[in-house]
Formats: sequence, structure tokens, C-alpha cells
Amino acid sequence: MRPRKTRTSTAAVSLAVVCGAVVASAASPLDLYEGPFTSQPREDDLLHAIHTCDHSVTCAGISLASNGTVESHTIYEHSFVGPLATSKTHASDKPYTFHRGRITAGNIVAADVTGLTLREAKEMCTAHDDCVGFTYPLWSLTDLNHLPNVTLFATLEDFEPDAGLDEYRSYVSNDPERTALTVDANLLSYDEKLTKRPYSGCCKKTVVPTMEEVEKADTVMPRISCNISREEFFLKYEVPRKPVMLVGCDEEWPARTEWTYDKLAPRFANESKWRARLGGKSESYSKIKWEVLANAMRENKPFYVFDQLMHPEGKNVELDYVDPAPMRGGNLYAEMNSRGIMWAGPLRWFCIGKFGSGTKSHIDPFSSDAWNSLIKGHKWWIIYPEGVTDRQTFCRGSCSNDEVLTREWYESIGVNAARTEYPNDKYAYHVLQRPGETIYVPDGIVHSVFNFDATIAVTRNYGSAANLDKVWEEACTSGDDRKWKIMYNLVLNKEQRRRVRDSKYYPFHQNCKEIDIKGSKRDKTRKGKNKPKEEMVETLWHPSFDPKIGDSVEARYNGKHNEWYKGRITKIGKKGLYDVKYDDDDTDKGLKRIAIRRYIPLKKGEIVKSKVIAKNGDDLWILSVITKVNNDGTVNVKHFDGEKLESLPAGIFVQRFDWRYQKGS
Repeated sequence: MRPRKTRTSTAAVSLAVVCGAVVASAASPLDLYEGPFTSQPREDDLLHAIHTCDHSVTCAGISLASNGTVESHTIYEHSFVGPLATSKTHASDKPYTFHRGRITAGNIVAADVTGLTLREAKEMCTAHDDCVGFTYPLWSLTDLNHLPNVTLFATLEDFEPDAGLDEYRSYVSNDPERTALTVDANLLSYDEKLTKRPYSGCCKKTVVPTMEEVEKADTVMPRISCNISREEFFLKYEVPRKPVMLVGCDEEWPARTEWTYDKLAPRFANESKWRARLGGKSESYSKIKWEVLANAMRENKPFYVFDQLMHPEGKNVELDYVDPAPMRGGNLYAEMNSRGIMWAGPLRWFCIGKFGSGTKSHIDPFSSDAWNSLIKGHKWWIIYPEGVTDRQTFCRGSCSNDEVLTREWYESIGVNAARTEYPNDKYAYHVLQRPGETIYVPDGIVHSVFNFDATIAVTRNYGSAANLDKVWEEACTSGDDRKWKIMYNLVLNKEQRRRVRDSKYYPFHQNCKEIDIKGSKRDKTRKGKNKPKEEMVETLWHPSFDPKIGDSVEARYNGKHNEWYKGRITKIGKKGLYDVKYDDDDTDKGLKRIAIRRYIPLKKGEIVKSKVIAKNGDDLWILSVITKVNNDGTVNVKHFDGEKLESLPAGIFVQRFDWRYQKGS
């Protein structure tokens, strides 16, 4: 007997189970390639296509062309396979495929089931022998971890596609035995836009859940004491790239009492300018006078300050806090920051904002981990699983405002984050950060932040040794040679240097170049001009160089120190040992060949050590960069603390030292 066809939109149906055999209500397509659930043919590597499909919530399988071979590159993608697989089809082993829209007719197994997570809804459908899929309305402000109302079906006899409204979602079984006679596959379509961005949505909602609802949904993020040691924190959280909330890091900070709106408003000069946004109609930043921001604090107007602590007024704030102990000393970027070489600033941020301010989904810049300590107020964080990109969570332009505000993103996509499946059955989760808590978010994790009330926080981005490969790539491809040279020679330990030498960027002086936004390397200076080959970093060690008496050379002082001084060969002994007279009239005798190298004139931009005379008469050698090579052979230098010196005799007041990246050095 043909099963009764029921439209879920007519009335709520009580929990029930349909017994007996089920027969499909419509004919199946002729074959897999002709169905509306199959993409147009495209060129792709077969293994790459299979891997992508297995990690996509919308892909049910991949097929070669009907006459294709393993070596061919024409493939088809399917949002449904079921019993239609051919000998040239790879059917995904995930139990369900996501479809945007709702099942509107079919035998109902259970209706309006509440209190289920998406994972539990799939488990419930799988546990019932007759279930072939389920539908649920997308949006709800309550119970953020659970689906609003789930209806499970034993047959799929009608399906209403999304039509751009983003109101319903459905999951259809990939089990061919379940779907052979129960699913009218002609009703399911392949949606290329959905395949590319399955987690995006329409951003036009106007209401956010209450703080209590977010607090109720905060069940995943672990909370630990800030008393954890640096070593334990590194091994348990930075190495496995695991977000965590620390409690009590600010217990001895003056910020706990000094950071209030009343105390901050008069603290800074009225004319000082801060990176901020004012009002609630745009999220574009501009430089705004503190007087204007202070008035917004007093008058309860919407504003948001998110500025780096690098100007004089900002440095005032740094007196009120220190880096949390579990992260302290773990910043691979710190050496460069202390020398004034930065990634668009020191990456320390002061954050002040009212209700509705914050940031939409994003990944922090410069391959950096981050910590954020909240002093006042409450923040709603959404943490996405590893592998999700920020672009996948953007609003759909066709059904969203031209400029989507953080509040609109949270009201539409944010509320559904934990009710959405991501690759490999992973899920995002909600976190309510309270005063006195410090959240740690590793690099590569998509996250978002929403301020529930008047908030004050400080945050820092840093380069973690647990993320060495990406941090090194960041330094290597920044376009500033000083960054990778300082990191390699003054920051990394022996094992870390070995690791980066094993990377694709070795030899560094050839491969550490700036990378453009498309990922292709370009051999340009930071000003964008072509850099001639002869201006590239030169290897100073020349095995083929045969020193002669009178040759200008650089020699390693005493044959063992990492100090190279300019001089001339005065004698070559019978055993191949060399005597050298340096430009300051000092001498070295009996130097081995390994301690002698060809002298190459100093160049602008080269990092060296320059000599200054201390008050007690001692020589101090300061790490410096050459800013100019003068016609008389002297050089101008700038110390990394900012001090400038001019007309230094190159052979007396300037020394090179080994950059260990050079082969043979």
C-alpha cells in the first residue's frame, strides 16, 4: 500500500513511528549523471576531489566521467548518490548530506522534537530503521546548542529549496539501502554556491539572545587557573592548538581598579587620537580624539576603541598590566618588537566598547596566537573548529545589508554556529567571558567577539614556538630581511634553526622574499621596485677564494670568536696559516683558512655591530643597521634602540658577525 503523504507545514504531528514497508512516490532518475543533484563536469585531480568531498558537508560522492579512467581529470560532484552509484563513483562514507531547504511531504517518523543537538538528531535518525532524513527551522534565540524543532521522515516525497530565505535546513541519508525506494532524488539539486560556502547565511535579523542564554550554552570551553606553569601551558594548550580560558591572571594588576569608564575618561589628553569607531551605523575605523570618546562613555553613546599600545598615551596603559604568566617569555616576535621592527605595530591592543560592538568572524593576523584579558563587562565568543576559514562564515551578499555589522552577524550566523555541522562532524561553541578571565586562542582558529555590555579589555598577539613553521614563514616572507635574520640568529635555538633549514625557504637568502596576496613570490623591495641580483644578500664565505699577501679580507678574531674585522694578509706560512693586520693596527697570527674570507664592501641595510665607547672606556658593540655608505668608505648606522651615528670608519668601528643561515659560515 502506498504510504500516506503528509505535509509538515499543515499541522504539528505527535511523536510517531511508521511501521511496514515503504515505497517511493516518484520514479528515480535514469542514472547518476542525469540527476539534478549532479554538478556540471569539471577538471580536477581525482584524489583531490575525493578528499575535498569527504570533508564537505554537502558532497555525497564523486564520479569519473562514464568513459573516464583513473588518469583522467573530468569529474562530477553529487549532493545525492544513494543506490545510483556506478563502478566509477566514490560514495562518501559520511552518514548524511546537508541540503538547504526543507522536506515538505513524506511519511513522518517523529515531529517537532526538541532538545536535540545536530549530532543527536543524526544519531536518532540512524537509530530508527525507517528514517531517511530530517528537517529543522534554522533560527532561534533560545537553547543555542540545540535545534529548535526537528521532524524526521521515513520518505522524501517533496522538497522545498531554500530560495534565498535561509529559514530551513535538511539532512538526507547517504545509506543506499535506506534511500533506494524512499527518496525521490529528482527533488534534490546540486547547489554550487552552497558547496563553496555552506556555513554562510542571511544577515538581517535584529535581536540577539540574552546573556543568560549564552551562559547556558557555555558548556565546552575548559577553564583553568592562571597559576599553571609556562611549560605545562605550552605542552597542554599551545602545542595541541587548544583554546582555553584562564582565571585569575589579573589578580595583581592595577587595571582591576584603574580601568573604569569614570577613571579612564579624564586619564588621557583630550587631543590624543585613538583608532576607534563611533555610532552604530558603520564599523569603519578612524582616528578619533579622546575627548569625543570620553563624552561617548559619559553619555552612553555607542563606540568601540581597538587601538595598539604604541603611541605615548597608549604606553601609559601598559603600567597597569603584565603578560599573563603562562604566556610570558613565549613570544618569538618579542626580539624584533624590542628593536623597533614590528608587524604593523607591537600587537598589543586596548579594547573598550559598549553593547553591540566587537568583531565578526576572523583569524588573527601574522600567524599569531592571542590572549585577551577582560577587566570589565562580558564578551560573547564563538570558537570555530580547526579547518573552517573565516570566508566560509561570511554573510551572503544576496540577502544581507551592504555593510554587515557585528551585531547583525551575531543575530543571524552567530546564533546558529553551534547548530551547524563542520567537516568531520565538528561543531563551533559559545563562550561567555567574565571579568577576570583570560581567553587563549591559537593561530588559525576562526573566532568572533561580541560585547554584551560596557567592556574594557587588553589583548596581545604573539608568535608561539608551537606554531614555528607558520611563524617562520611569516618572518621569511614579510619583505623585511631583518625580521628573519634576527629571528634566526637571536631568537631560535639550535633545534628550531634545524627545523627552519628543513623548510621550503632554505637557502633563505634566495627564498625569503615577500609573497603577494595570490601567494606567488615577487622579487621586490618594500617600496615595490625591482631588486637587481647583485643587491641580493651575498654569501661571504667563498671556498674558491685563494687569499694572497696584500689581499683585503675579513678575519675571525683569534680564529674562534664570532667577530669579523677588516684587514689585510701580511704573511702566509708554510702550513697554510695566515697572519692578518687589521685596520685598527691590531694583528692576528697563525689563522686557519676557515677564519679568512673575502672582504665585500658594506652595504646599506646590512645588519652589523658598531662600536661605541662607554664612560669607563670599554668598547661596547651594539647591533645596528647601516643606513648609508659614504663616499669616503665610512658608514652611517642606526642602533636598534633608535640612536644614530655617522661617518664610522668601517674597519675600526664596524664588525660583521656570522648569520648562521649561510652555508659554510
